[in-house]
Parts: sequence; C-alpha cells; structure tokens
Amino acid sequence: MKKSVSFLFLFIGFFLCISGGWQSVKATQKTSIEKHYHELGYKSVSNAIQETEVHYKTNLVLPKKLPPLDFSHSFGRFSKENEYLEIEYLNEKKHLNYIINIFPAKYGNKLLPFSDTKITLKDGTQAYYSTSGMNEKSVMILIFEKNNWTYMLCIQESLIDNPLSTLEEVANSF
Repeated sequence: MKKSVSFLFLFIGFFLCISGGWQSVKATQKTSIEKHYHELGYKSVSNAIQETEVHYKTNLVLPKKLPPLDFSHSFGRFSKENEYLEIEYLNEKKHLNYIINIFPAKYGNKLLPFSDTKITLKDGTQAYYSTSGMNEKSVMILIFEKNNWTYMLCIQESLIDNPLSTLEEVANSF
C-alpha cells in the first residue's frame, strides 16, 4: 500500500512540476536554477545514478538517446524512501523539460499495464503509453520494463512533433 501511495505522489509531483514548477523558478530569479534544484535534493545525474546503484547493488542503464531538444541542464534525485530515481533534463530559457523516472521492476510492475494503449519495442518489450493533462500542458508518458527496472519517460506533447514516436526511439536506444 505504501508503494502505491508513493507512486501516486510521484505522479502528482510530476504534474505539479510541469504545470507550475517554472513559475516558482521565475519568482526566485536571484537564485540560480542549479541552486534551486540542489535545494530540492537534486544533484548531478551521474551522482544520482551512482547512489541508486549502490543502494540496489546493481547496474542501471539509461537510454542512449534523448528527445531532440536543446537542454541546458540535467539533474537527478534518488529517493530511498520512495525507492525511485528521477532524472530531469531541462532548458531554463525555453521552459521545457523531459523527465525519466526509474523504479525497481518489483515496484514498477504495479504501474504496468499503465494503460490499455501499448506498443512493442524493437526487442519485443511491451510499452504502455498515455496522455494526461490539457492543451499546452498535455504530457505524453511511456512506461516499459527493461533490465529489472521500470522506466517512465515523460514529455510535454507540444514540445515535439510526434511525441510517441520520439519516446519510442528513446526507449529503443538501450
């Protein structure tokens, strides 16, 4: 039950980040974006991955591709309490971001099937996708399991021409 509630809070947090996170950054212009993220517990992506690998005593692999956007920053945050890794790529000036959430498969299985809408990746892996939100704030989410990890890729649909195709390419880049 605790894990299901944690996943719910993760989803809510993600949507709050998409819908209002930039407003709070704008309000504190005196504070650099790096400082703002560090205050929220983020660190470098490599340090967050290392912390996750040490905690689980296993290797973690990220997709080799990113969506074709111009990212100015990347941050990672591992939560021991909720047992997930969050990686965020963003562009401070263009107000865009791409988020990857990674869970151990034993917890991420509660997310699968995430929706009835699915695609098959090149290696035969089933991936589930959905769109959530409205208008310019609509977010495409793709969830799949690989190498004993569950990956959730999230991007605002209005940022790229074909978000599902783009997220599928990212998922196929392991």
